Amino acid sequence: MRHLFFLALLLGSCPVLHAQTPAKEKKQLTAVRTTTPPKVDGLPTEEVWQQAPAATNFTQNEPVNGAPSRQRTEVRILYDDDAIYVGAMLYDPAPDSVLTQLSQRDGGQVNADMFGVYFDTYLDKQNAFGFEVSAAGVQTDFKSTSNGDDFAWNAVWESVVARHDQGWSVEYRIPYSAIRFPKKDVQAWGLNFWRSTRRYRESAFWNYVDPSVQGWLNQFGVLNGVQGLEAPLRLSLMPYLSGYADHYPQDQAGKKDLKTTLNGGMDIKYGINDAFTLDMTLVPDFGQTQSDAQVLNLSPFEVRFNENRQFFTEGTELFNKAGLFYSRRIGAQPLNYGNLAYDRNYYGRDGEEVEIVENPEKTSLLNATKISGRTNKGLGIGFFNAVTRNTFATLRSERVQEEFKVLTDPATNYNVLVLDQTLPNTSYVTLTNTNVTRSKGFYNANVTGLMTRLSNKKNSYTLNLAGNLSQKYHKDQVPEGTDKVELGHFYSASFGKTSGNFQFNVRHTAESHTYDINDLGYLDNNNSRETQAHVAYNIYKPFWKLNNMYNALGVQHRMLYKPAAFTQLAYFLETNATTKNFLSFGYTLVWLPKDGYDYFEPRSYKDGVPDRKWRKPAGWELNSYISSDYRKKFALDLSFGFYLAPEYDQFDKWVGVSPRVRVNDNLQLIYRLDYNHAPRDFGFAGTGLQDSIFFGRREVQTVSNTVTGTYIFNARTALNLNMRHYWSNATFDRYFLLQEDGNGTHLGYRPASPSALPRNFNAFNIDLVYSWRFAPGSEVSVVWKNAIYDSALPTRTHYFLNLRNTLQAKQLNSFSVKVLYYLDYQEIRRVLKT
Repeated sequence: MRHLFFLALLLGSCPVLHAQTPAKEKKQLTAVRTTTPPKVDGLPTEEVWQQAPAATNFTQNEPVNGAPSRQRTEVRILYDDDAIYVGAMLYDPAPDSVLTQLSQRDGGQVNADMFGVYFDTYLDKQNAFGFEVSAAGVQTDFKSTSNGDDFAWNAVWESVVARHDQGWSVEYRIPYSAIRFPKKDVQAWGLNFWRSTRRYRESAFWNYVDPSVQGWLNQFGVLNGVQGLEAPLRLSLMPYLSGYADHYPQDQAGKKDLKTTLNGGMDIKYGINDAFTLDMTLVPDFGQTQSDAQVLNLSPFEVRFNENRQFFTEGTELFNKAGLFYSRRIGAQPLNYGNLAYDRNYYGRDGEEVEIVENPEKTSLLNATKISGRTNKGLGIGFFNAVTRNTFATLRSERVQEEFKVLTDPATNYNVLVLDQTLPNTSYVTLTNTNVTRSKGFYNANVTGLMTRLSNKKNSYTLNLAGNLSQKYHKDQVPEGTDKVELGHFYSASFGKTSGNFQFNVRHTAESHTYDINDLGYLDNNNSRETQAHVAYNIYKPFWKLNNMYNALGVQHRMLYKPAAFTQLAYFLETNATTKNFLSFGYTLVWLPKDGYDYFEPRSYKDGVPDRKWRKPAGWELNSYISSDYRKKFALDLSFGFYLAPEYDQFDKWVGVSPRVRVNDNLQLIYRLDYNHAPRDFGFAGTGLQDSIFFGRREVQTVSNTVTGTYIFNARTALNLNMRHYWSNATFDRYFLLQEDGNGTHLGYRPASPSALPRNFNAFNIDLVYSWRFAPGSEVSVVWKNAIYDSALPTRTHYFLNLRNTLQAKQLNSFSVKVLYYLDYQEIRRVLKT
C-alpha cells in the first residue's frame, strides 16, 4: 500500500510540458447600457452589440489544465431597465462537428456543446446564478453556493441558439426578476463564462478556474459598468389543475377499486424587496413525483429516500447547509402509524378486539412557505414553515361492527430558521434552528446548530467547526406544569490544506447517545466518536497516458460515545484517474486490521445505551469502477467490489453493469443491473427469554434492474421512462445465541421470532412521463405509474421465477394529467405596454 502511494507521488513529480498555469489575475469586463435592446434571435451581430467590449481568450481546465482554449470565443453584455443581455459567438472551424444531443431542461452536460454565464451579483465569492444553454437550445439554470449547486432552482429567461458557417452562437435575455442583486447605484458583479466543446471533451473558462484551488466562485472575474438598476416588483403566480384516476388491486371479495380525484392549487413567488423572496405553496399536489426506490431493509436504521417534490428541492440551499433539514419528514408517515398494528387492543373499547379499516400512510400538507435572501452586508436569511393537518386512522369494533377514529398524527408545524453570514476569504458562519411543534399530547422537538468555515487569504488552509444541540420536550410525563427535556449534542472540528497538489485533512466528530434530529432532520445512528486523517496528492495536468489523477491515503478510528467502547479501525487507499482517451477509473481499498464491534445490530438498549455487541472480524473491502467515454454512441459503466472476512468465511461480492446507448440526438436508453451476493452474512434474528438475543447466518441476494429511456422531441417536449424491478431475498441457515463478548454459540433450532423467517421482497415500478413546456415556466405533464410492492411472495432463489410471480401480483395503476401555468407580473405588464 505504501509503495503504491509513493508511486503516485513520483508520477506527480514528473514534469508537465503541455501548458503553463496562467497568471491568476481577475479579468474585467464592462457591460454597456442600451436604449435599444437587441432582438433575441441567436445572432449577436446587430450594431448594438458592437458597442460592448468582448470577453475573449478562454483557458482550459480540462483536459489540458491551463492551456488556451482550442476555439475562439467572444462574449458581450448589454443591459437596460428590464433585463441583462448576453451575446456569445462560439467560433468553430468545423461547424458540422458541433454536437447537439437534446436533453430535458436542466439536463446539464450531455453529448452537446454548451455555453454558460455565471453572475455573483453580491460579489461575495460564495453565491452565484448560473445560466447554461446547449447547442441544441436546451436551457439549464442553477444556484451555486458554498453548499454546492442547486439544479432544482428554476428561473424564467429567454435564450435562442443559431448555427452557421462560423460555428454557433447564442443570445440571452435574463430579466431582473430572475436574479437578485444589491440596492446600489453602481454595482460590481462577479462574472465568468464557460464553454464546452464536447468532441474534444474541452472545458474552458473566461476567467481561469484552477482545479487545484478550493472552490470556483472565488475564481470569477468582475463585471463593471452596471449602474442605475432598480429591482422590479417580483411577483409570479403558478396555478395548477390536476386530475387522477387510480386503479387499486382487487380486495378479498374480488372488488376492484377505481378512484378519481380533481385537484387545484397554486404556488406564489413574491419579491419582498430587492434581496428577499417569498415562496408559498397552497394545497400542493405531489402525486406526479418520481416513485421511491424501495429496498429490503435488514439493518436497524431507517432508509433515506431522495426528495423529489420540487417545492422542497428548489431554493433550499440555505436550509440544507447544516445538514439538519430532511424535507421528507413533512408529509411523512404518521407518528403512530405502526402502533395500530401492534396495539389494537389498546384502542378497543373495554378491551374488545378491533379491526383496522383505514390507516393513512402519509400526513397531508396544508401549506408551506419559504423566505430567503441575502443583504448587502452578506447576511443570508432563510425562513421555512410548513403545516400538516390531523391524521386519523379508522378502526372497527369486531363485536358491534361500529367504526371510530383514532388520531395517529396531530396537526404539526415545521419551522427552519437560518442566518448565514459570509466572511472574507470564502469563509462563513451559519446559525440554523429547526423546530417541530405538535398539538397537546405529543412531544415537541428543537435543534440548534452553529457552524463556521475559516480560510486563509490564499484559500489554501481551512478550519471547520460545528456544534449542534438537540432538545425533545415530553409533555405531561412529570408533575403538572413542567416539561421533561431530553438534550443531546454533536460537535465537529476539522483542519486541512485544501488547495494545491498536496493536501491533508484531520477531522474529529462526536454525537452523544441522546442526540436526535430525526423529527425534521435525518440521522441513521447517534452515539459515536470518529477521528479521521488523510493525505492526498492530486495531479491536475496531463502526464504519461493520463489527463489527471487523484490519490488519498487515510485512517479512521471509530468508537461509541457512551460507553467509550472501540468499534472499528480502518485504513484506506483511494485513486481516481482519467486517461487521455477519457476512460475514467478508480478504486477504494479498505483494510480492517483488527476485530470491530457492532453495537447497533443486536438492537438491545438499557437506559438508551447499547448494552450488547456483535463481533466483526478483521477483513478487507474493495470498491472499484470503470467508466468509458460518453461521447461514443455506446458507453459502459462498470463497478465491482468485495468484502472479505476470513475468520467467518465471509466473501460478499457486488457488481454493477450499466450500458448506455445514444440512438440519435433525440433518443437515449440506459440499462443498469446491480447484483449483490452475501452467501454468509450475519444479522439479527430475534430475542428470547431473559434478554437473550439471537443472530443468524443468512444468504442475502439482491438484484436490481433499471431501464431509463428518454425521447426528446425538441427543447421543450420530452417523453421519459423509468422502469425498475428490485428483488432481495434473505434466508437463514444457522442460528446463534449472542454472548456477552460479542461471539455467538451455535443453536440447533430456529428461534420463534419473525425476524428469523426468510424474507422475499419485490418492488416493481414504471414511471412514464410526457412533459410539454408550452410557454416559459408553464407545463403540461401526463404521467402513468404502475407499482407492485410485495413481501409475501413465496421465496424463490431463481430470479426469473420470482419475476414471473411478481408480475402476477396485485398492482396499482395511476394515470394523471397536470397543467401548470406561469403568470409573471412584469411580463404581463410588458405585453400590455406593447
